[in-house]
Amino acid sequence: MQGAVAAANLLADPLSRHAVTVDDLKAVQARRWLPTRVTQSIQLFLQRRVIAPTLARKSEPKPPLPLKMLDWFPRVQRLPARLIGLGIRPEHVQTRAAPALRRAAE
Repeated sequence: MQGAVAAANLLADPLSRHAVTVDDLKAVQARRWLPTRVTQSIQLFLQRRVIAPTLARKSEPKPPLPLKMLDWFPRVQRLPARLIGLGIRPEHVQTRAAPALRRAAE
C-alpha cells in the first residue's frame, strides 16, 4: 500500500497530463527502494532467526529475549507491528482526487 500511495503522489500530475516519463517512474522506485529493502530485511531476519528455529524444535519453544522484553515493556508492544505495517517511511496521500472522482463522490 505504501508503494501505491507514493506512486499516486508522484504520478498524479504526470498522469493527468498524459505525460508519464521513465524518470517519473524512477522517482517512485527511488522513493520506495530503501523502505522496501529495510522491511524485507526485517522479515527475512525474523523468518531465519525466530520462525524457522521455532518450527524446527521438537520440544516446547521458549520465547526469545526480544519477545520477553516486549512483555516487560508493554508500551513498546505496538512498535514491531507498526514498523512492519507502516515501514520506515510512511506515505500519506497528498494528491487531490481527480475531477471525475470528486463528482462521483458527491
